[in-house]
Amino acid sequence: MIWFANDYFTPVGFSLFLLAFWFSSRDTAERTRRNRTFVIVALSIGAASGFVLVANNLWRHPHPFVDMPELLEIVNLIYYPIHDPPFPSNTSAVSFAIFMSIWLFYRKLGWFLLVPAILWPFAKLYAAVYYPSDFVGGAVLGILSSLFIAYFFVPVIDPIINRVFVVLRKLVLA
Repeated sequence: MIWFANDYFTPVGFSLFLLAFWFSSRDTAERTRRNRTFVIVALSIGAASGFVLVANNLWRHPHPFVDMPELLEIVNLIYYPIHDPPFPSNTSAVSFAIFMSIWLFYRKLGWFLLVPAILWPFAKLYAAVYYPSDFVGGAVLGILSSLFIAYFFVPVIDPIINRVFVVLRKLVLA
């Protein structure tokens, strides 16, 4: 649980996966599809983080280790006492935004990403950094952000994305 609660292990794993996802296909049509999915992932992460920021300013409640100081020893063993507002969990929002964005277009890869998407925020729940409502709230926000980006926002900015891909292909980056 210490590895999954860590703010380096799982995010770096997600990042390496997404880097491989961007460059892994040799087929032009498949590479374009993966690049577009990657854009949706990136925009979903940004949207989820923005929505978490807004929610944090509207609603605040303390972390479990603040409500129950006896948990502070457990928190110190597994993680550290963070000071960011816990609801909704930014960790859950980001991990579920990544999961849902991939799952919408690549079901098998999406199911594979569900495991770290659950384990990363669950480890922080286990470490008494989050309440279950923080975990669930962040997960719902991440999923809704991904759906909003994929079905409403990206179709509107599609011409801009296409132009960016033309430039990236000339630079041999897409």
